[in-house]
Amino acid sequence: MPKYPLRCDVRRTESTTDLLTDLHHSEPGFAPYLLTAWSPELTAQDTVVLPYLARLLDAPLALRKPRTGHSPSRRLTWHCAIRNTTGQGLDDDDWFELTREILDITGIEPDDDPAACRWAALRNQADGLDIVATVIRQDGRWARLHNDAYFARSACADFAYYQSLDEPR
Repeated sequence: MPKYPLRCDVRRTESTTDLLTDLHHSEPGFAPYLLTAWSPELTAQDTVVLPYLARLLDAPLALRKPRTGHSPSRRLTWHCAIRNTTGQGLDDDDWFELTREILDITGIEPDDDPAACRWAALRNQADGLDIVATVIRQDGRWARLHNDAYFARSACADFAYYQSLDEPR
């Protein structure tokens, strides 16, 4: 099995609040922070209150029932965990670029779609990034996330390849 320099795992969970609480625990000597999010107002904050962020991320879920007549199903929180196994540090600009590529290719936020899913990219360790999103779009529809884990791993592999060449993409 090939070894990938950026390990990428995608999963779904039921509770945005529980996931964010789990992710907020960081490695010693590293202060967790919000790298970027769907809303520009959130990126300017040094600290984010996790229950407030979870409520903001989950707000589109309330649109689902009026739109369809039934409650949303379980496992509506999407989580992409990326770990850098190369030993070479990536700066925030690199992580930001990778986040944008993953969001676009997976369908969480394709081509700056204004009604796309809400998401947040969190740094809780020096060699990793966690992207959390709600799979219900801001207009109440389901996001089209076919093969999202495959596409996220592919984006990570492409990013690592171009980083190793030290060439612009």
